[in-house]
Amino acid sequence: MKNRYPTYVVAILFACTLFSTSCSKDPAATFVPANTTYTLLNSNGFLAFEDQVAFQAYVEKFQKNPSDPSVLRDIQFLESQSTELRKLDSVSLSQMAETGDLTGFEHMLKLVGDGDDKSLQPIVDDPTLSRLINKDGLIQIGELVYQVNPSKVFQIRIADFEQTKATFLTSPEKVAQATVYRSQPASAIKNTTSRMLNKVESNSVTYENPGQGTCRFTAEVYLLDLGFYRKLAVRVKHEWRQRFWFTYYWGNSSAAMSMEGDINFLEYYTPFTKHYSVSTNDDYKIETVIDETFNYVPLNWTTNVGTAVCRGRNGLTYSLHF
Repeated sequence: MKNRYPTYVVAILFACTLFSTSCSKDPAATFVPANTTYTLLNSNGFLAFEDQVAFQAYVEKFQKNPSDPSVLRDIQFLESQSTELRKLDSVSLSQMAETGDLTGFEHMLKLVGDGDDKSLQPIVDDPTLSRLINKDGLIQIGELVYQVNPSKVFQIRIADFEQTKATFLTSPEKVAQATVYRSQPASAIKNTTSRMLNKVESNSVTYENPGQGTCRFTAEVYLLDLGFYRKLAVRVKHEWRQRFWFTYYWGNSSAAMSMEGDINFLEYYTPFTKHYSVSTNDDYKIETVIDETFNYVPLNWTTNVGTAVCRGRNGLTYSLHF
């Protein structure tokens, strides 16, 4: 596989999230739902799950059907990362890309790259997690509150969070009670072929769309070790290099896309394969990103053999192997 855009590695490293490692139960930190009507949204404005098992079950339920009425009921009042970013118009995004001023969106966006490769990217570049954490990057599981930052994730007990909320939101590194999760090094994992557990391998193609400019189609396979959230997925995305005054930046642009292939694992010396096939190749389902998550998430994969196809905005078809 060809890794042509290192910035995608940066986009994945946001996910150094933490494993739930509280050693003792603090009575003051016991999980208490904020209300009885919408039991997941607490008074601090982020979702709270009773424990890791409950969170994992909810993630699987969400991935299976994000439009499930019970899911929509639980999260309809959550100001999540994805819902807040969807409120931004192209002018606002252009101004952020030009000035580098992310005030009010420091927990949601980051600006990477220089010159023509400048790109506004979400800190949480994952369709499931970005809908389940709030605009400040917060979520609670058991007695721990997690905050996602660009290159690390902080954790703090809910009781300590209540005492240091203002400081933790702006400068969690200054809160003595907060700790940082770091994913395990590859040397600590048996039989792994990965050099790092948070990794992405991708291939891309650019093309010219008359009247719009340069577009980019990317296919990638990525592995996240988020501690409380681990994921292995394949993804395709379509972007458009937009211009604001004398500056360019990459922003999402919809297109009809598909991908199909096999991802191969080696778990305890036993090889096995998972097949994937997902498509947006119809006129009524054209998206910016399609993401296929594997229910079984080992800590490594050996190879991926896949093909991705994009019907470009110029009417031509582009194919990638990744």
